[in-house]
Amino acid sequence: MKLLIDIGNTRVKYSFIEAGRLTESHAFNRSKTGIKASLNSHFKTIDNIEAIFVSNVAGEKIAQQLTEWAEKKYQVTPTFVRSEKKRFGVTNSYTDVDALGIDRWLALIAARQHARMATCIIDCGTAITVDIVTKYGLHQGGMILPGLGLMRQSLLDNTSDLNETLEESEFKTLAVNTQSAIQAGTLYTVTATLEQLITDLKEQFNQRIRFIITGGDAEILIPLLPSSVAHYPDIVLKGLAYYARQGDKKRRHDNNAEATATEGASNETDSNVDVNTEAQAVEAVEAVEAVEAVEAVEAVEAVEAVEAVEAVEAVEAVEAVEAVEAVEAVDKDDTSNEIDGNVETNTEAQAVEV
Repeated sequence: MKLLIDIGNTRVKYSFIEAGRLTESHAFNRSKTGIKASLNSHFKTIDNIEAIFVSNVAGEKIAQQLTEWAEKKYQVTPTFVRSEKKRFGVTNSYTDVDALGIDRWLALIAARQHARMATCIIDCGTAITVDIVTKYGLHQGGMILPGLGLMRQSLLDNTSDLNETLEESEFKTLAVNTQSAIQAGTLYTVTATLEQLITDLKEQFNQRIRFIITGGDAEILIPLLPSSVAHYPDIVLKGLAYYARQGDKKRRHDNNAEATATEGASNETDSNVDVNTEAQAVEAVEAVEAVEAVEAVEAVEAVEAVEAVEAVEAVEAVEAVEAVEAVEAVDKDDTSNEIDGNVETNTEAQAVEV
């Protein structure tokens, strides 16, 4: 189980990631001087924390106290997330990247995911911050103004005739006591600013912009704002969850890679066996082919030998026939000459008689 902690200037919010899911959030007010007592109280019965991810805008002292507490209780060193130039599809517009508060950065990341249009995030905490991110993840900048608490405290600190404490009372447009007057005045100051901002941004983005409100004073302001403004109380924790889940994705990737490598090694072994088998088969075939080749050569040689004998016999037969024909020709010539001689003799004898 992973613990996510969002430390603000006055409150601490936290939730868990169990089986990959973000649980319902919880919150408590923190002391300006320390945080350990509150942590011990709220996490007394919670065990099995394997990792802690933190968004902290309360300073180094609080960060050190949280680290000491986590290492002692869970033997885990917290990861304090910091603003970056680019991450999870969002590009930080600040030249000094760290100057953008980590709570604002995480809210941008959470708001950007799956957004089909530009988004304006209004975070109503000790200070009210406004940030705009396009649907392409480009941070357009924003503004900061004092929150309700700071405005009211400023009036108390700088006006001698006001009470040192302000009790919450029912809101009325026209107040009949100092406390209510301060509450009404500060509410109208903030809501008037936000309403004008919403109007201006709608015009600038051709109505293609949505508005999200979060922070401790969001529920007080929502009734006075347009109904189209959506309440996202845990947007910072949702942005923090993207960082917390990074390790899970990496481990899944490594496990998949290891499984693939194992499968590859197995396949390679099988391939080697197949190659050896194929090599043996090839050698056997080549041996058979060699034997067959030898036998074929011997057969050819035998045929050639027979053909040579037959050729010699044929030649001898031809020569014998030619010899016989030559003898017969000679005998025929001798017979012809003999006849011719007899004829000539008879002719001569007849001539003498005449």
